[in-house]
Amino acid sequence: MQLKLLYEEKRVLLAKVALREGELERRGNENKAGLEIEKYLSTFRDAFNKIDRTAKYSDKTIGFDWCCAFVYYCCLQAGFSFPVKPTESHRSTLGVVRVWYDWANLPENQFYHAANGVSAKPAPGDIVLFDRLLENVDLDHIGVVVGIEPEGIATAEGNFRNKTGIFYRPFDEHINGYIRLSRF
Repeated sequence: MQLKLLYEEKRVLLAKVALREGELERRGNENKAGLEIEKYLSTFRDAFNKIDRTAKYSDKTIGFDWCCAFVYYCCLQAGFSFPVKPTESHRSTLGVVRVWYDWANLPENQFYHAANGVSAKPAPGDIVLFDRLLENVDLDHIGVVVGIEPEGIATAEGNFRNKTGIFYRPFDEHINGYIRLSRF
């Protein structure tokens, strides 16, 4: 019971951190890099260098899609602690939405709740996974639920049009599901 309460408190804090970061409307430059968003990008630079056997990501003028980096940064600030590469079965890191989905679905985790499932009522501090929101592919974007509305959710997101922000997302086919962290 005590651990469950601890993680509920962390998820509430995650929503608060994400809301604060989203409201700042930080922008990336034309390379999806820059001083305003470097604190998000820096969470993945070393891992990307290691995976690609390069040092190019040490160059802070080089950016990348950073919605996952925004979410991961917010998780760390809320007190969650898990590695950027949580599974060996993936070549990549939590810098890719698909890796968040697969990691949350591992038998030892079971953090994922499909949007059309029985347990899919979102709560502030859940991580929301999107399909075809930015591109015509599944699992193309990620954010943090910061509020619940009658017909949708309020989210804090990074790299939506290359900036952070607070957005209203209706309950529709774009919401793939939710990750509710219950440990770490």
